[in-house]
Amino acid sequence: MQFNRTEMEFIIDGKKELLLCGEIHYFRMPKENWSRVLDGLKESGCNAVAYYVPWHIHAYEENKLDLSGETEENLNLDDWITLTEEKGLLGFIRIGPYVYAESTDLGVPSWFSSNYPDALVKGYQNGQYVTTGEVNFVSHNHPAFLRAVEAWYAAVCAVIKTHMYPAGNIVLLQLCNEIPGEDVDDRNPVTLGIGREDGLLPGFLKEKYQTVAQLSACYRHSFDNFLTIEPHHLEQADALLAQADHLEFYYDYYYPRYFQTLRRMVVQNGIETSFTHNAYNPRALSLHYGNRQENPWLVLSVDCYYSLTGQLSMKNATYFCEFGAEYMRHFLKCIPWVAEQECGYWFDEPIVYAPELYLWNIWTMAAGYRGINMYLFAGGDNRPGDGFYGTNHNWQAPLDGAGNKSERFYAIQRSFQDIEKDREAIMAPLRYDIALGIKNDAGLIWKTVAHDGDETFYQLKKAGFMPKILDFQGEDLSVLQEESCLWVVSDEVMSHDNQKKLLQYAAAGGRLIISGRIPTRDEKQQECRVLEAALYIKTGHYENKAQDQQKLCMEEQEYDIGYSVQPLMTADSERIATDRNGHTCAALCRYGKGQILLLPFPQQTRFDANAVLVKKLLALMEVMPQTEAEMVRILPKDGQVSIVLNPHPVAVEETIRIKQQVYAVSLQPYSYCVIEEVNQEEQRKKGITS
Repeated sequence: MQFNRTEMEFIIDGKKELLLCGEIHYFRMPKENWSRVLDGLKESGCNAVAYYVPWHIHAYEENKLDLSGETEENLNLDDWITLTEEKGLLGFIRIGPYVYAESTDLGVPSWFSSNYPDALVKGYQNGQYVTTGEVNFVSHNHPAFLRAVEAWYAAVCAVIKTHMYPAGNIVLLQLCNEIPGEDVDDRNPVTLGIGREDGLLPGFLKEKYQTVAQLSACYRHSFDNFLTIEPHHLEQADALLAQADHLEFYYDYYYPRYFQTLRRMVVQNGIETSFTHNAYNPRALSLHYGNRQENPWLVLSVDCYYSLTGQLSMKNATYFCEFGAEYMRHFLKCIPWVAEQECGYWFDEPIVYAPELYLWNIWTMAAGYRGINMYLFAGGDNRPGDGFYGTNHNWQAPLDGAGNKSERFYAIQRSFQDIEKDREAIMAPLRYDIALGIKNDAGLIWKTVAHDGDETFYQLKKAGFMPKILDFQGEDLSVLQEESCLWVVSDEVMSHDNQKKLLQYAAAGGRLIISGRIPTRDEKQQECRVLEAALYIKTGHYENKAQDQQKLCMEEQEYDIGYSVQPLMTADSERIATDRNGHTCAALCRYGKGQILLLPFPQQTRFDANAVLVKKLLALMEVMPQTEAEMVRILPKDGQVSIVLNPHPVAVEETIRIKQQVYAVSLQPYSYCVIEEVNQEEQRKKGITS
């Protein structure tokens, strides 16, 4: 099987294809079961197999390693990979050092934590450094840890080198797993390099501030030199600026250099391939913005588990399937694919039902992902002491450790068959009608505005729009001007240049919406009110918090918005909505040839009326959604087709609208249909059913 990839597509046997993968842990099942389980994987329709190579199991003691099956035959890595090649499957290998995989100490050998306690995550408490991480969490960049990882990588690479594509079947290699972990707040002075010219924190501070004098001026404190500065020194000087620097250091400097180190270890062992890493949910993709900028060779992916929030629903499918794919394609500018796709949950509750899995896969691919790895495709057992949750590792998997099929297997198989049947429509690009600007701040997931971003995405979807996610801060003005309408999710921080850029977008005729908060500070935490000055508005003190009975009043209707509103003073002629006390909740300003709609509160959808409000507000700017539906989800596609999905456990019959045309749909529970858009005369004669 031939394999290649572009920035946005997987190429298999010379054409754009979906990478359909399943995760199987060879080390959790007897060797005699390997063949039957792999046969089941192929029978489902998968063309690839994924697997961890767990450091903590193969390296059972320090300086004692079994990759050849000497201690247990199912640890023979070469035999396992050879068998996957014989089955005609592509390979996605995940070599750690962290693997998580519900393993004790997350896959780091217990001997390392015991023998190198100084490499554990540290915090600064009561004037001293103490271990603070849970489950023996080790600092990713600690020198002792990196030396141990280097030896581990050398041993693994010696086995897998001959199995790398094109000589073998391994086409993707994952470096570590689901970072950042607990060392996002690691203060370990050895890891940070305090006192060293080549130290990470001294290097970051010098790169950002150039001189100690400039650093001292920004913090309004006298520092002696970069080498002796510790995180608590910065916090004592300016807590707000220190927090911003803290996040920028870890996400834009610390982790990118960790990945560079891991890649160098693999390359020096003679392996060059597609290197990948997974974010633990779609919002966590934002944490890799700096990583992607520093390491454009890194193929990012995401984990998608709807069971983390209960059963499959419209809202969590929108978040995992649609928001995640959009974020990867348009914001991070990399091929959207899922490194861990729900096909069972590690506990017995919530139950992951087969019909949900069927639609889950359809929705994922129709929303724009180009690959998935079904996790966990086959169950198994942990060795004593190796399992985070004990011996059993079933995960409600489609196959058990002997290759026996559950009902989930047949649902997944059917989903792959239907994806192939409707591949032209499912793989067609989405058809957008509005752009959604999201921030690219370091450590975004830890900020309120991150949640506001995917809530706004869902609210726009609920209102019938198809938003294209944009990096409004990183993109040039010319890119923004390609969009006739841009909704920006903001908080109090936005640079002078970006505030000016948004004004230029509107001045040239763009329709701009700013929601969340009108920015008042720049990235250096200094006062910056470019938008306020240009629009002749003024904002007051604001605390972003949930607020019961907070209502927006517009055209004699009240709408629950559920959050406090940033005080906003505008001209009376610009006010279009107020709260019950008459204070401005929404204002529409003319600016140059364009318009700016100010919504100084976060967006959330608790009632259908919220979507009605969004449509009303955007209609004032002559921005209309291309679809309308109450119960089903519509994904409009290029080529004049749309995919309609029913995520409910009941049949749905509904009249929907797509681009002013009306269609009657009748969908069974957890099903979908493809609508070929027709003209008015034809559609009166045609009802669409599934």
